[in-house]
Amino acid sequence: MTPNAWAHTWQSLLRAAINDETLWLAGHNDLSAGGLTHLTLEPGQVTATATDRHHTTPAHPTITVPVLTDDQTTTWQTASPTCGHHQAVRTGKLPECLTNPAHTGGVPTQPAPEEITFSCDCGTAPCRHIATLTHAVTARLTIHPAHFAQLRGFPEHPPQPHTPNSTAQPVTTTRTTPSGKIHIPAHHAWAWYRECAEPPLLPTYTPEITDEPVPRRPAAVPPAPAPQAAQIHALISDAAAQARAHLRDATRLECALHEDALRLAATVPGVRLPETAERLGIDIADLREQISAYMQACGNTEQNPVA
Repeated sequence: MTPNAWAHTWQSLLRAAINDETLWLAGHNDLSAGGLTHLTLEPGQVTATATDRHHTTPAHPTITVPVLTDDQTTTWQTASPTCGHHQAVRTGKLPECLTNPAHTGGVPTQPAPEEITFSCDCGTAPCRHIATLTHAVTARLTIHPAHFAQLRGFPEHPPQPHTPNSTAQPVTTTRTTPSGKIHIPAHHAWAWYRECAEPPLLPTYTPEITDEPVPRRPAAVPPAPAPQAAQIHALISDAAAQARAHLRDATRLECALHEDALRLAATVPGVRLPETAERLGIDIADLREQISAYMQACGNTEQNPVA
């Protein structure tokens, strides 16, 4: 969807304010991965909960823009009285004539880049969380351009949609299925799962859980670069074992990235150790030693072939 004048204005202003192409691209990729929720837009600021693709700890970025002062509001209301933009704003439209300060009595509809401020509890601003929020607001303004008026505190706010401003659903611009469902990366799902205050409800009956391995079923090998059939079967078996243990002892599942990586590297055939070591931030030799120690602790001395 092509951005309108107001979405383009927001995008250009924030790109200049962030002034870091690496952060800008990282924010776009995080948003595409569904790493932003609870987007809230109100006069003077926009906030959200953001999780980048390489970590599970959520951050809370905030973008603050100046709202019109009382004097600016008075000037804006009396400027160009014969133009219909005042009525247009009331009906949820934001005419492009408002981009011209001469049409608004010298009151700039868009703020200057230096007037925009950032804050984020990740400790660094601007950051990739700020960039993610910027792209999310651009997507919002592409659909609802009049929300720019609400953000700037225009005296005549456009009507709000029936859906709430703040949503716990992931905000994304790409990577959706034809049915509209969003692809959520596993580490984002883990992060949101761990934020839950209460564990999931367990069944009131005792399920019949066996220790039998997952039966192998004939299946077509998925096209590259998807995992091979043997790798998929190993992942299914691992997930079944984790679910079986969870249902038996009713303990809360935890996401331990390092331990999970060791377990999967020891059980899934053809795991690429260089990529695993890079993700864990350790040397590949250290990774091999840790895998061997893990397998000895489990009583298994036969290691899967790894790349």
